[in-house]
Amino acid sequence: MLSFLADYPLVALVLVLACGYAVGRVKIAGISLGAAAILFVAIGVSALNPEITFPPLLYQFGLALFVYSIGLSAGREFFATFPTRGWKSNVVVAGVLIVLTGLAGFIIRFFHFDATTAAGTFAGSLTTTPGMAAIVEVLKNGHPELASTPVVGYSLAYPGGVLGAIMVAAIGTKLLHVDHIQDARDEGIIQSHLEWRVVEVTEQALAQLLTAETTDVIASTFPTTRELPHATLQQIPELTKANIVVTRFITSAPGATEQLAHPEAPVTPGMRMVINGTLPELEKATAALGQRVRMELETNDLTYGRVIVSNPALAGRTIKDINPLHHGFLIGRIRRGDREYVATGSTILELSDSLRVIAPKQNFPKLRKFLGDSETSLANVNLLPYMIGLSLGLLAGTIPIPLPGGTHLSLGFGGGPIIAGLVLGAMGHTGKIQWQMPFHANRVLTGLGLALFLAGVGTVAGPGFRHAIGDPSSLTYIVFGFGITLLSAVSCGFLGVLVLKMKWDEAMGMAAAVSTNPAVLSYLDEQSRTDLANRGYTTVYPLTMIGKIILCQVLILIVL
Repeated sequence: MLSFLADYPLVALVLVLACGYAVGRVKIAGISLGAAAILFVAIGVSALNPEITFPPLLYQFGLALFVYSIGLSAGREFFATFPTRGWKSNVVVAGVLIVLTGLAGFIIRFFHFDATTAAGTFAGSLTTTPGMAAIVEVLKNGHPELASTPVVGYSLAYPGGVLGAIMVAAIGTKLLHVDHIQDARDEGIIQSHLEWRVVEVTEQALAQLLTAETTDVIASTFPTTRELPHATLQQIPELTKANIVVTRFITSAPGATEQLAHPEAPVTPGMRMVINGTLPELEKATAALGQRVRMELETNDLTYGRVIVSNPALAGRTIKDINPLHHGFLIGRIRRGDREYVATGSTILELSDSLRVIAPKQNFPKLRKFLGDSETSLANVNLLPYMIGLSLGLLAGTIPIPLPGGTHLSLGFGGGPIIAGLVLGAMGHTGKIQWQMPFHANRVLTGLGLALFLAGVGTVAGPGFRHAIGDPSSLTYIVFGFGITLLSAVSCGFLGVLVLKMKWDEAMGMAAAVSTNPAVLSYLDEQSRTDLANRGYTTVYPLTMIGKIILCQVLILIVL
């Protein structure tokens, strides 16, 4: 059977993927590996028969797909958070990598390890293939006869480099009693259940809102008006300091009917308004506006429904830009994946967003046409912009960057695409080119890229793992590499929690980026079911990718 798989690599690939996904669903003590199991299945298969290999192009393409897709989805948040907290994460990670490199150099010299094998082991412990390649390049320039030994050390440490980080994440989750969902809610990754209620504005509450404390807020909308204007509906969230959206209102006039909440409509005593938000935010707004009233909303004219954004012309634009009121509707909530949150004027729409809209019944056909509301259109994904962006990333990864000593650094097929993904994801679109993809299409490509990478790189590491089992002296390098892995993961975890005040999942996402291995991130996603680990991962990934390439070269120069 194994000989058959060696002769038919495509069959072997599909079987490795199928078995990996199956093993990944098995839970032991409540823990499952998810897609990360593909790596260990691939290692096992190639250890049994080293002739079962997949071409390097497979895992290179898989890694490029994975990191580019991750970058697209995380680009906006990356650049939004970098000035406030992202740079701190990068400083901490840079410090961890420098300390690990110095410690590895000390251990190699103190225990008289073979310098080239141990340097490769260091690269394997942090699962940095470009770092290992950089070590080989340094040796080719000065010691070509030693250029093959770092690959052996890399293969010995690679499986432990993945397993060690996963172990730290799993044990830390148990010891710290991590509540993944609550942590994600606390960080704004997941919002609590959204509700609505009707609030009546009282004269006393309105008078308090129009005090000197709120003069600046109100006057900012009317900078040329000398007299204090009335508050308008668009100012309600800022005046009440509550994350809510007003969707409908009824004035206190006799016989008044529901109206869409026009931003410039004045707030008057006795007005009843429908507000949407989480329960704590609704309570805050109610206390500021007046009192909650129980009433049945009239649905003879105004009604609400769910509409999907599939019009490419709207993707990447803010709600304020598209001016929903001009088209006869309002957006109350947005659902993206499993996240639902209150819509604001600055919210950027993406393809496949599910919008809760409020409009007169007769306007629904028109607004559905405007927004798209076509599942078929979303299924027919335009891959041209995706491939253009990926090509730009791969080309950027080939650009040589000179380093001291005559060596060169390149971002490679991992660093180039993730930087391109982050930049293009933050831009959203360039003219008519829409860089963002529908949510589900992005997730499919992310998963496909991850699976191909894990299967390909697993068969590369398998023969070295087999050699380690048969050679007791190799265990020394395995222990050395495993120790570096554990130290890097523990350092990132506890520095992230204690110094950066991160949640455990985000700190472990940072640790996954230090290992630059998607298998660890896949495990975290599988366990948490949130995007918190992704945030930690994408924030520091570019730095760790480049930093490890440089530090691996520094290490080999130190220990030779």
